[in-house]
Amino acid sequence: MHFLFTTLDVFTTTRYAGNPLAVVRVPSSLRAQLTEEKKLKIAKEFNLSEITFLHEPDNGEDTAEYDIFTTASRMTFAGHPTIGTAIYVATTPAKAYEGVKKLRTLAGVVPFVYDGETRTARVNIPHDVHIHRARLPHPFPALETNPSGEATVPLVSIVKGMAFNLVPMANLDALALPAQGLLPIAKLYAGEHLDPGSGWDIGYTGTFYYVDLGSDAEHADTRLLRTRSIGSREDPGTGSASGALCCYLALQEGKEGVRKFHLTQGVEMGRRCDIFVEVVVMEGGKEIEELRLSGSAVEVMEGMVFVD
Repeated sequence: MHFLFTTLDVFTTTRYAGNPLAVVRVPSSLRAQLTEEKKLKIAKEFNLSEITFLHEPDNGEDTAEYDIFTTASRMTFAGHPTIGTAIYVATTPAKAYEGVKKLRTLAGVVPFVYDGETRTARVNIPHDVHIHRARLPHPFPALETNPSGEATVPLVSIVKGMAFNLVPMANLDALALPAQGLLPIAKLYAGEHLDPGSGWDIGYTGTFYYVDLGSDAEHADTRLLRTRSIGSREDPGTGSASGALCCYLALQEGKEGVRKFHLTQGVEMGRRCDIFVEVVVMEGGKEIEELRLSGSAVEVMEGMVFVD
């Protein structure tokens, strides 16, 4: 059997920049035959940070299911695959996806809106933010930016199954220094530092380095961040980590309302990504009401995947 695929560069409008993604279309007639084991083998063959398997919805349905895979595991949620898949659905001429306005993955349903003029999709992320008790040592304590002087970093889950150590760095020179994350590759899915028995003690734990550049000179209500994401490899653009970081920063302010962020990632890799996040904080400033992720994507390749 065979499956059509399209690759897109996500969080950019420039080909060969941004974060690559493969979207593999799964016809309804072949869904049962494409097992989890076969999906993982396909993901390993592409060898990208993530790929998605986009299932055809039933006739008249406005929701399409999609599965997200890394080379190691299925993921509950990830940002750049969601943006890329949403844009693919919105722009593909395939009749199977006409009228689809929502995507569904393990973390929940993801409504999206596509702007054809800017080639940008905005998705409402299914969030379930949890700040873990554990705080790992800052890998560069002399270069950290915590005003309290405590040389440890927060560990934050954006959903169950996806957590990040959030590591503040003093400046862009310091941001260029890390060569690895806080956890060894063998421990990324071990859940060792996640709150045991909480429900958030499963899945992936990555490391997200960042520099806070303050307010955008042209858009004073937007906070600029430069970031790097390192897990089993360095990722050019990480929407889930961006969401975790922005939710954490918004909650630290403790004020209700909308917080806007523009994150730039992948510069050190030569694959710049521009990621936009809006966090809506509920009255009282202690809970997240809504989390919106926006970004662009451009198609790069098309082809077929053959599966025995």
